[in-house]
Amino acid sequence: MEQEADKDFNARVAQRVGREVARAREGVGGRRMTAQALANRTAELGHPLDRSVIAKLEKGFRQSVTVADVVVLARALDVAPVSLLFPLGEPEVELAPGDIRSTWPALQWFGAEGPYPAPSGSEGETQRWEPPPAIGLFRQHEDYVHQCLQAAARAADSRLQSTLSEGDERARLEAVADADAQLALSLRDMVKALRKTLRAVNHEPPPLPKAFRGLDEHAN
Repeated sequence: MEQEADKDFNARVAQRVGREVARAREGVGGRRMTAQALANRTAELGHPLDRSVIAKLEKGFRQSVTVADVVVLARALDVAPVSLLFPLGEPEVELAPGDIRSTWPALQWFGAEGPYPAPSGSEGETQRWEPPPAIGLFRQHEDYVHQCLQAAARAADSRLQSTLSEGDERARLEAVADADAQLALSLRDMVKALRKTLRAVNHEPPPLPKAFRGLDEHAN
């Protein structure tokens, strides 16, 4: 019985994905891709899905869909994989077998951006939630990098403006440039320390922009 329920849920997920594949293929804003073109594109991406397979998926005849299918179809259609699983055009989604939840909170949970959502229509207290430690560190890394690049850009702009100014205004702009430059250096050090922390817990930090070239030298 439990296996049959799982099978039914697999089919319902496949049906949902199929609807979104058809919608994305038909296009938003006038764009359209034929089923054959989509099949060709999946083959180019290394995970060929025959036109007949795509047709069965879109018509709701397939009993399951794999993670690989979702990833390659999303890439071929130039949409986010999560959009095929959690269509924001629908107010609710079956998140687990028989468990209907609001689509947006369900998508947030799937993307590690929120807790498992409360039942649809629930007015209960908002659940307390923190991102998984590793994901929190990666997001912090992204934030530090962004802030560092912004501070460096502000410093460069203020430095340029100071060369076009005189007197007190020039001194003010130079002071602003110095402060932002120092902030950028501090944030660069924070990025370096955070990358060391990520490696210490066996996670490979994401690639860095060219402005951070050399930061990982002698990291170990």
